[in-house]
Amino acid sequence: MDQAISAWVGLCRASYYVNLLGLKIPLGLLVRASRAKHVLGFITLVWVPFLAYCHISLLPQVQEARYGLAVWHTLAAMWITLPLLVVGSVILSFVRAFQPLALFLGGLLAASCFHVFAIPALIKTWIGSALLQVLFAFFEDAPIACWIWCLIHVVRLQEHVRKHQSDRASPFDERKGSAAPQVLIVGNAPTVIDGPPLGAVMDGFDHVVRFNSYSISKPEYTGSKVGFHFCNGRNFPSSKAVKAVCPLFNASLTHAVYLFMPHLEEAGTIYSTLTSSNVDSWFIAEDQILELRKKIGCRIWQIPTSGMVAINAFLEEHDQVVLHGFNFFEGKKIHYFEESPTQLITSWLERFVTHDPSLEKVWVAGLVKDGYASFLSDSVTQPGASTVQETTPSSRIAGANGSKVSLKERRGKSRGIMETVLKDGMPSQFSI
Repeated sequence: MDQAISAWVGLCRASYYVNLLGLKIPLGLLVRASRAKHVLGFITLVWVPFLAYCHISLLPQVQEARYGLAVWHTLAAMWITLPLLVVGSVILSFVRAFQPLALFLGGLLAASCFHVFAIPALIKTWIGSALLQVLFAFFEDAPIACWIWCLIHVVRLQEHVRKHQSDRASPFDERKGSAAPQVLIVGNAPTVIDGPPLGAVMDGFDHVVRFNSYSISKPEYTGSKVGFHFCNGRNFPSSKAVKAVCPLFNASLTHAVYLFMPHLEEAGTIYSTLTSSNVDSWFIAEDQILELRKKIGCRIWQIPTSGMVAINAFLEEHDQVVLHGFNFFEGKKIHYFEESPTQLITSWLERFVTHDPSLEKVWVAGLVKDGYASFLSDSVTQPGASTVQETTPSSRIAGANGSKVSLKERRGKSRGIMETVLKDGMPSQFSI
C-alpha cells in the first residue's frame, strides 16, 4: 500500500515538472484565470479525444511513415531537449557552481545520445512503437490529466469565492480605534536579516504583512507579529488571527492551477482547507491584478509579484504603507531563509520569466516619491519612534472644497473610456 501511494505521489510530481518544463504552463500565463471553466470544457471535449486519436491512429503510422524519423526527433526535442536547454541556460546564467553545471552537461549529453543513437535504432521496431506510446502518455496524457483534475478544483473554488466573497468588506480596511492603522509589508529579501535588527519596531505596527514561506526564527531581525499572510501555495495559516490572502490565484490560469498542481494528491484537502471557516481566506480579484499589471508595465506573459499586489491592495484602503525586506531580487540570493532545490529552481524561473523586478522597482520608487510608501530602514530614527511619515504627499489632488483626495479616489476618477476598452486586452492576459 505504501509503495502504491509513493508511486502515485511520484507520478503527480513528475507530471507537474513535465507541465512546468513544457509548453502547457507557459501557455497558461496568457489565459485569464476567469476562463478556467471554458478551458476545462475545451480540454475535456476536444483535446482528450484528440489524444485518444493520436494513440489509436497517428502514433502507429509514425513508425512506418517515411517522415517517422523527423517526428521522433521533433517530439524528443519538444519533450526533453528544448526544456533542458531553456532551464539550463537560465539557471547557469546566474548560478556559478560546479554541480549544476555537471548535471546540465550530463543531461545534455544523454539527450544528444538519444537523438543520435537511440532514435535511429528504435524506428520501425516494436520496442520503438511501445516506447513512443509510453512517452506520449507520460509527456502528453499525464500532464493533461493534471490540468483537468486541477481545473475541476479551480472552478469549484472560483464558484465558492464568487458566492461568499462578493458581499464581504475588504479585510485591508481594518481599523484600530479612531486612528488610521500603521501597515508594515515585510518582503522576503535577504535585507531582512542583513540590515540592522528592527524586529521590535516591526512588531509595533498595527498590521504586519508577510509572504509565502516567511520565517520568524530570528525575531530580533524578523519580528514575530503576523496579521496578513499572502500565500501562493498551500502553506496557509492555521490561526484565525492571521488573515490568509491568495494574491495571485486570479493572476492567470497557470497561477490558478498552481495552487493544486504540485500536490495533486492533496487537491481535495487544499480545497476543503480554503473553504473552511477555520481559514478566513481572501482572494485578490482578477480586475485588481490586471489593473496593477498595467500600472507596472508588465509584459504580456508577466504578472506582479505578491509583494506588489499587497502594496496595491493596502493602498486602496490606506494613505501610506511602510516596506521592509524588498530589494527587487538584486543579488545572488533571493530570500532570507533557506529553500529546497525545487523551490530555488522555481524562484529563479519566476525571477527571470514571470516577474520583472526592474519595472516593479520603478513603480515603488514612484510611490515613495509621492509619499504613499516608505522604507522602514529610512523611517526609523530610534527604537520606539514613529515609523510612518506624517507629511502630506505633495502629489495628492485637492478637491473642489480644498479637501485631500485619497489615492483610491484619485484612481477612481482617472478611469476613462480607454481603460474600460483595454480591460481585457494587451498587456493583460488574453482570453481564448
